[in-house]
Formats: sequence, C-alpha cells, structure tokens
Amino acid sequence: MHAEMLKADKIVSAVLAGVVEARHTYAAWTANGGYFSWAPEYLITVSVAQAVWDWCAPLTVWPEFPLGDAARDSAPAGPGRAWLDGNRRVDLLIYRGGSRPHAVVEIKRNVDGWGRITGDLDRMRSLLVGEGGSFQLGVVAFSCTYMAPAEPRERERFVARLRRMAEAAEAVDEPGWQCRLTAGGINHDGHEYWSAAAVVMERADREQRRSPAKARYSPCESRSAQVTSPP
Repeated sequence: MHAEMLKADKIVSAVLAGVVEARHTYAAWTANGGYFSWAPEYLITVSVAQAVWDWCAPLTVWPEFPLGDAARDSAPAGPGRAWLDGNRRVDLLIYRGGSRPHAVVEIKRNVDGWGRITGDLDRMRSLLVGEGGSFQLGVVAFSCTYMAPAEPRERERFVARLRRMAEAAEAVDEPGWQCRLTAGGINHDGHEYWSAAAVVMERADREQRRSPAKARYSPCESRSAQVTSPP
C-alpha cells in the first residue's frame, strides 16, 4: 500500500479510537449514567487530539487553529480566500514536519444523519482543495447515537442510518479526492446504540486507487499507544 495511505490509515484509526475513548471517559465520569449523546463536543475533541498525538508521532496537533492561517500555511502562494479569515477555526490541524499542514479534523457530537455534518464537510472541502495546497487528508469525525432498546429491529435501524451516510459520502464528487464513511463497531450500553464514525477525504493517487475491499477503516480500540504522552 502506498505510504500516504498508510499514514492516513493510522491517523483515521487514531481519530476513531479517540471518539471511543471519549465515550469511555464520559461513562466513567457519570458512573455510566449519562448517555453518550449528552457528552460535550469539547470532550471528544480533546480525546481525539490526545489519541492522534499518542499514536501517530512524529507530528504536531493544533486545536482551534484559525481557518485563514491554515489556508495560508497550506498554500502560501495561492489565491486568498477571504471567507476563511475572521474568527472561524478548525478543530484540529495536523502537521507532519515542516511548515505546511498535512491534515484537518473536524469534530461533531451526536450526529443522527448526513444533514448534521454537511456544513462542516463543505467548509473542510473548501480548505482542502485550494490550489497548490499541502493537505493530504480531511476528516469529519463524530459520535453517532440512537436511543433505543437492544433489539434486532432497532439495531438494524441504526445500521441503516450509517449505511445511508456511507452512500452520501461516496456520492461526494471532488476531483482529485476520494470520500467515504468509516465507522467502528456497533455498541449498545444499556441506554443507546452508538458508534464512532468519520467522513474521510483523502487526496487520490491516480495510479494506486484504494480497492473497494480496503475502502473502509476499523478503529484500533485495543492497541496501546505508540508513544507515551508527557506528564
């Protein structure tokens, strides 16, 4: 597999694992009394940042990075995009060495359908596809939840929701980029069904396109971190 694909696999796996860890943290804080759908977005964002930093070194992770600065760092000689300036920020910006960003990650909580992430996806697409840009990867990661009893019919409804979102992701048409949905396991914690999921946009390699069998990732929930975070 192409080296850039391996890098993307590692980052996306870490992002999904961070969403899962946020669920475990929230359950511990609330003595398993709080629904994951209630968990604050900032908790998921910090958990994802920690997982990416732990698993994918060497890199740097910048939370709440100004959109305009991210666009200028990606394409210093490119045309200006005034709408990216101002107070808008990306949740996480990732650098893999050098002064130009490699990936952007947006975080959403309690997503129940494609419409909940279209604004984030459109904003991310505009950042990624700038002429001469350095971005190789964009991720809109989220917790997907469905309050229902643990019954086969209800589980299928939840799976169908993810399936519809996967179809919407595959229909995204952005020349030079591939878009797909990736989701972890389907879980039920006594309150609700939930899964860690992400819409992934990756710069396409015309000579080595990912085969359908390898088009989705799985979260590495059980692996240990590759590096230890400083105290």
